Amino acid sequence: MEFIMQLGTGLFFILFAFLMAVFAVVVLSLFRKDASHGAFEPKVSIIIPAYNEEQHIGDCISSVRSLAYPKEKTEIIVVDDGSADHTASIARRHGAKVVTIRHAGKVAALNAGMKRARHGFLFTVDADTVVEQDCLRNLVSPFIQEDVGATTGNSRVKNSRSVIGAFQNIEYHYNNLIRASFSRVFRTGIWFFGALACYRKSALLKAGGFKKDTLAEDMDIALELKRAGYRSVNVPRAIGHTVAPSTVSSLYRQRFRWWMGTLQSLFKNKSLFSRKSPWSIHFLFINQYWWSVYAFLSLPLIIYQLNYWLPSNSHTIGELSGYLFRWFSLSGPVYVLYKIPEWGINYWTIFGVLSGIISSVMIVIAVRMFKDTFTLRNAIAVFFYFPYTILLNIIIAFSIIRYHLSPQRYFVR
Repeated sequence: MEFIMQLGTGLFFILFAFLMAVFAVVVLSLFRKDASHGAFEPKVSIIIPAYNEEQHIGDCISSVRSLAYPKEKTEIIVVDDGSADHTASIARRHGAKVVTIRHAGKVAALNAGMKRARHGFLFTVDADTVVEQDCLRNLVSPFIQEDVGATTGNSRVKNSRSVIGAFQNIEYHYNNLIRASFSRVFRTGIWFFGALACYRKSALLKAGGFKKDTLAEDMDIALELKRAGYRSVNVPRAIGHTVAPSTVSSLYRQRFRWWMGTLQSLFKNKSLFSRKSPWSIHFLFINQYWWSVYAFLSLPLIIYQLNYWLPSNSHTIGELSGYLFRWFSLSGPVYVLYKIPEWGINYWTIFGVLSGIISSVMIVIAVRMFKDTFTLRNAIAVFFYFPYTILLNIIIAFSIIRYHLSPQRYFVR
């Protein structure tokens, strides 16, 4: 019994250390200005890979055509990846150049678009994403520096009215803040987001283009560009609105691709985990492997601690409900603060209270930075965010198990 609690203390101490490190970078980033790049408006090929996207492709192209960027300096290429619906005809009606290929996955579609692109910079947009007017102007600006090989923007959840959509909306804001903060402090981006990205075509060609040997071609190419001597930069003001998974099963499929694809990309590019790489790259490696381990250990420990601290007087439904409510909401840290005169201060008190406070502060910063509002829906999602993180850890654990049991490691998407 005592060993399990000591193990839990050690794990949550590491978790708390990670949180403090991220918080320190976020705070430091608030005192650093984004690099000033000046006016830069190169010719850009806009590539939209699409597979059975008839519900979204029209809105995507309309938003791209409304960009505050010289029309004579852009071309719009929709790569129809063998769709069985009306994706191609809708794209043509909206004035896009359509390239049709046999269904071979997103990587093949991106490479086909790159081959047909006439310009030196490529702006890739997922077909279920709509972009804000100044998105492209902001994304291309850092390319005035020759060592920048790729830039990535930040996404907001378009369908955030559902329960799972509301939690993902907060999660996206939180992750956007972390990506933007690391990029601003270390001048190089991590956790590259390919749904809204821009590339220097010559750098892509030097890196060999997009490759099929991982499930996350965006993370893989960002790391390959780093190996080729280029930087990837996060641009906080480049915003897109994307359709997030609306069910737990679709969330699982998405996160399986994201998590396992990132692990594949890191293993493939493990030579970057060296003294010569910036601290942000080291953090990416350590963070991804740590969470892969923590995902397996966290749920059993939470269940054990939930039972360990169960008050002896929890005999009624009301008392038990109050206990669970405190455990799985932000009322927990507040309750612990209230009980300090009676319980005293220990490791769990420090971890629990500070973790709740710091996480909430970062979420508030993220929501304000990306111009969202604190609606009742957002407030509820923040208040009950802890159970959502448990769900994500369960998904990570099942993804790792599924990946290692599956004879098919790579998939056409």
